[in-house]
Amino acid sequence: MKISRNSARQFDLLRWFALTSLICVVLFGSGSALLLGRALTRNTLERDAAVSAAFVESIMRAEETWVYFVDPKSAAAREPLESFFRHVSGMPGVVRANVYSTDGTVLWSSDAALIGRRFPENHELQEALRGRIVVESGEVGDHKEEHIELSPGAGGRRFMEAYLPVRNAARTEVIGVVEIYRLPENLFEAIDRDLRLVWMVIGCGAALLYGALFVVVAYARKVMAKQQEQLVEAEALAAIGAIASTVAHGLRNPLASIRSSAELARMEDDPERDQCLADIMRESDRLDGWVRDLLLQAREEAIAGGQADANRLVKASADDYAAAAGRQGVQIDVRPGTVPPVRGNPGALRPALDNLVLNAIEAMPSGGDLVIETMLVDGGKQVEIRVIDSGTGLPPALHKGLPRLFYSTKARGTGLGLVLTRRIVQGFGGSLRFDTGRGRGTSAIIALPVAA
Repeated sequence: MKISRNSARQFDLLRWFALTSLICVVLFGSGSALLLGRALTRNTLERDAAVSAAFVESIMRAEETWVYFVDPKSAAAREPLESFFRHVSGMPGVVRANVYSTDGTVLWSSDAALIGRRFPENHELQEALRGRIVVESGEVGDHKEEHIELSPGAGGRRFMEAYLPVRNAARTEVIGVVEIYRLPENLFEAIDRDLRLVWMVIGCGAALLYGALFVVVAYARKVMAKQQEQLVEAEALAAIGAIASTVAHGLRNPLASIRSSAELARMEDDPERDQCLADIMRESDRLDGWVRDLLLQAREEAIAGGQADANRLVKASADDYAAAAGRQGVQIDVRPGTVPPVRGNPGALRPALDNLVLNAIEAMPSGGDLVIETMLVDGGKQVEIRVIDSGTGLPPALHKGLPRLFYSTKARGTGLGLVLTRRIVQGFGGSLRFDTGRGRGTSAIIALPVAA
């Protein structure tokens, strides 16, 4: 048992789960938010570029400027070409517009210094010449040669660069590329709002998932701990049962002899001796019943059910311990209520109740008051038997309401009494709980279901 408890302390399931699941949820949530954010940004920019490409194509159809890309030196193409350039450079947020031929030469630019130049390392241009709309975004800087002298004066620091393929009238081949630089601050602000919403939704979802998993694991840990305690208790009681079975054989035979001797002695006519012998026989029968019930509980065998009169049990227990209580100056006050029979075996419930009464008397070595009462609770579905003393208060082992196996505050206690009492009560569908008064006293409460 020590190895098991030490192992449980070394490996804290809830702590490890809280740490590892938090890391996993944070990593998964952050990764998902980043991927969704990039996809959202990319899709938004590509849709915007597709709208720009449709706008450019509509201008070319209206101005019929395809001929310029075929024959740039044609004088007839200059007028529609200039109109086309004005439309392109006048698009919202455009700070620069370039028009490339199929060999990558700048045919026209809003920056006259770039006309006639080539940028051989422009991979985006090569993709656009193959017929694909290419979009790039970032912050304005000098990391690309095309960004020379690019000014963010028309917008913010973030740029959008779109390469729009230009096709012939039959749309059978690419005859050029229009490149536009935009600083669409409003577009990026809208993207930022969407990104914040993505992060907020994923963050709330991750927190909800983590909280739900944490609650489930915390409950599972509580159940596992309770089951482990029950398993340890069952193993201990099984070992006790093996020992008790040997002890019982040696104990029950002398009890039988004592009872037989008492029966023979009662044949003589002596009233005083007859009363003492009757007490011997009664106590021998009770001891025999306790040994039998101990064996049944230790072996986890079911005790026969039935019905029991709670008031009769309380009165019998109070009468049996009246002498012991009187020697310690304890006053027993029995308060029977109007209650129906409860589910249980009187022979098994009696030692359980006696154990609580004896504990209460022993908790008041200098005298006190002991109240034993019964009452109907839970809408008439249960009967409570309450053993209330004015002693020193609740022992440490009962602060959480559950007696611990082998724990006892008595010098000669075995730590089995309350455990067996609880098992007997639970065997009949009842419960055992403890409460303490204001500073002093302890209440032991047995709750049993009303007999059907």
